[in-house]
Amino acid sequence: MRSLAARQFGLTVVQSILPGVHAGATLKYVRGTVRVATDDGSRSDTDLLDAGEELEGGNASNRFDLDAGLMVVAGPMRFGAVMRNIRKPDFGTDLTPFALPRQTRIGAAIDAEQAGGPPFIFAIDADVRAYATGTGDRRVVAIGAEQWFWTKRVAVRGGARFNTVGAEERAATAGGSVALRNGLYLEGYIVHGGSEAERGWGIGTRVSF
Repeated sequence: MRSLAARQFGLTVVQSILPGVHAGATLKYVRGTVRVATDDGSRSDTDLLDAGEELEGGNASNRFDLDAGLMVVAGPMRFGAVMRNIRKPDFGTDLTPFALPRQTRIGAAIDAEQAGGPPFIFAIDADVRAYATGTGDRRVVAIGAEQWFWTKRVAVRGGARFNTVGAEERAATAGGSVALRNGLYLEGYIVHGGSEAERGWGIGTRVSF
């Protein structure tokens, strides 16, 4: 069994290339530590994840990596693509390689408000190819919608995620936002189903300028 503990610092740059066409990139400095332990194959994925977090020692190394994305805006339509871990940084050794997998996603969304409709957004995105994780292969398709009410003081969201390979997990998501004052939002979400790592809930605040 191997686990990777990583910390990263990033610098993001966004540039408009043409009207409605925007590109961005994040240069990342990543420090990763790979820890190795033996496993008899009898433990569940959840137990393996918990055990991985408790491992100590390991070899630390530093790598530079890059994320990049592109978005095209055409009226109420949005089209985007993003690629993460472009350089596939490897934090292992010659005997035990451990590289972060490259991930590529594409997506599209429609903003009804931009076409004179209500403040409603529907979006869909998907992984272009499968990638390996600690709990198995993943290639996820996700859909979601967001609706604002009361002059954009309250929003509700809902969606679903489907892993089309490996364990083929399915997850349902729900969330919402409340504007406490202009630019200050209280937000929450809940995830049901899917893998053990996906399930949960959270509450937070967001400041928008």
